[in-house]
Amino acid sequence: MKEIKLEQVMAYQNEDIVARFIKNYGVDKEQANIIFDDVKRWLWLAYKVRAEGIKKPLVIDAQLVVLDEMWHNFILFTREYSGFCKALFGQYLHHSPNTESNKKKEADKYKDMSVAERKKILMDSKRWQYEFIYDHLGKDVFIRWYKEYPSQYTVESLCQMAYEAEHQRSENKRNEFERMRGEMSGAA
Repeated sequence: MKEIKLEQVMAYQNEDIVARFIKNYGVDKEQANIIFDDVKRWLWLAYKVRAEGIKKPLVIDAQLVVLDEMWHNFILFTREYSGFCKALFGQYLHHSPNTESNKKKEADKYKDMSVAERKKILMDSKRWQYEFIYDHLGKDVFIRWYKEYPSQYTVESLCQMAYEAEHQRSENKRNEFERMRGEMSGAA
């Protein structure tokens, strides 16, 4: 497996992906670019995990929901995403959501454990990922991902942002329609 440097991945740019995210969530361009850059970092990490032969899953959990949303957004640009993956990683990087059967298995595994036992097992299972992210991407990215993003972006806040962005688009369309109708009635 050839070595791919993070700088190579970060060089990829696509304004359409960023613009769609801005349209859907109403974030500013600077923030959307940072989130898109972070998704590229995440994909590079997924490649590194595989390249280093690590047999543990790299998991987007609740703290990183905004990365998941941007990744979904990127995947919707199927040609671009496929080409990005093929050119940089040699193959398509699949997105594997947590299935209901996996959630049930997890729940069954923890059902007879105390909250403290569950927390310890969960933390132990994630520690390698936190260390991997910190070691490969640095302190600033780690803090953004696990301190800033969770306070800015939750499932609920992203839904609210999407609702507000759609509401604003509807208002803009309605205003444009009313303006055009006024112009047409004035011309008659």
